[in-house]
Amino acid sequence: MDDLDTQRWERLLQWLRDKHGMDTDALLVEPRQVPGAGRGLFAARDIPPSATIFEVPSSALMNVKTLLPLYPHIREGRLSSHQLVSLHLLLHRPPGEDDSLDSHFGPYISTLPRDFSSHPLTWLIDHRHGKDDLWTGYLLKNLPPMTRMALEKSYDGFQKDWKAVVGILTESPAMLSLSSRRTLKTTEDLDLGELLSDYVWAWLNVNTRCIYYRLRQNRSDPDNFTLCPILDFANHGPELTHIFPVVESDIWDVTIPRAPGSVKRAKTEPFVFFGPSDFSVPEGQELLLKYGAHSNRFLFIEYGFVNSFDEGAVLSGRFPGEVDVQELVEDLIDQAGPLKSQIRSTLHRAGYWGEWTLHSAPEPAHPSWRLITVLRLVCALQRLQGNGAEAEAAISAWEGVINGFVSQMSQSNEDAWRGTLLKMCETIRGRARQGVSSLRSSPPSGDPPWASWMVGNLCALWREEAEVAEAVIASVLEGKEF
Repeated sequence: MDDLDTQRWERLLQWLRDKHGMDTDALLVEPRQVPGAGRGLFAARDIPPSATIFEVPSSALMNVKTLLPLYPHIREGRLSSHQLVSLHLLLHRPPGEDDSLDSHFGPYISTLPRDFSSHPLTWLIDHRHGKDDLWTGYLLKNLPPMTRMALEKSYDGFQKDWKAVVGILTESPAMLSLSSRRTLKTTEDLDLGELLSDYVWAWLNVNTRCIYYRLRQNRSDPDNFTLCPILDFANHGPELTHIFPVVESDIWDVTIPRAPGSVKRAKTEPFVFFGPSDFSVPEGQELLLKYGAHSNRFLFIEYGFVNSFDEGAVLSGRFPGEVDVQELVEDLIDQAGPLKSQIRSTLHRAGYWGEWTLHSAPEPAHPSWRLITVLRLVCALQRLQGNGAEAEAAISAWEGVINGFVSQMSQSNEDAWRGTLLKMCETIRGRARQGVSSLRSSPPSGDPPWASWMVGNLCALWREEAEVAEAVIASVLEGKEF
């Protein structure tokens, strides 16, 4: 790392040691520069199996529990955890290349990434606010359809959070007095255009760096996350993970007397991270953290990158490719004429709306059960042209399949949905090949430093769709059972 990053790391350790009592001498990791990936966490010395790599005091974590006491103007539940943490980052964003002046978390905030211009959400926000350039438009135009749809959904979530944060800043001007930024002290300083850019930075830091951390009694509560110093230096590993967080779970099943949904009162234990249990990590090796078993589409939307794969790896099943076919299925339903509304309502009522995907692994390459289910219904109804009695009989037969009473509606229905699946895959393969060709044919000039890498990410998304479709086509033609 350069001198500035090294100084920030040293100040972070001093803050963890002096303010939070962390034993920084026990740290088994250190940050280093990673070509093409910024920075990463590396073993500072040999790490034996099951060793404690580091422990971060709970007071040094940035989450709803540690931040809410700093904001007496905000009642608990007024902002989500994501909104509260991003608000705090907004109020204490480091100016330029300087450090954050936040008296509570400044040394940690100063280590966070400063630039998210390569993140797809940034492109869409700039586009929606008339600030996009040739490259932004080029990249957005060349996204696969379902990737673009997922990006739009992420944008909607961002807009909801942005509206909530702006609302609380305008309702409670005293909030601005808590900011450590010299240019953000009164409501007169609220230039929403400039503030939006700062909030994009804050929101993306939360979205790309948060980790599950139990704070609420409900395991699935969206407030159960934290930002964690040191950990967020770690890069993603698509297959192998070297860092294992100790997450409280079952012990929470004990009833705790407190207000419903309130933050757990006494969470003072440090956040502990272990190394692998079955092998050691030699000094100098990078320690990777697997962000989860997510599709490339998800990784791209949430984190701004994809897992790379060799040509043919998806087709052969060596790489687990996935294609979301939501928009193609919706188009198919819309072609069902007078019965399209009945198909939609039936799928919603039965809990089978959405999550329609194709997969290259495990072999054979296959459609998801949810996709098979919707194709069975569509193929059964689209030939009826509004015949009410026949439609009800077909739906009843379909319900018999999803409830496990019979394995199929009829052989003709099985043949029909497999034929429809084949045509769908041919459509996906064709447009994916065109997508790669379009990306490579006319890139604009004046490319940013990350442009070539990002074009590679988009090509990978298109290639994955083409190879998954090709693999499923082969499965259908070979008569594979799904």
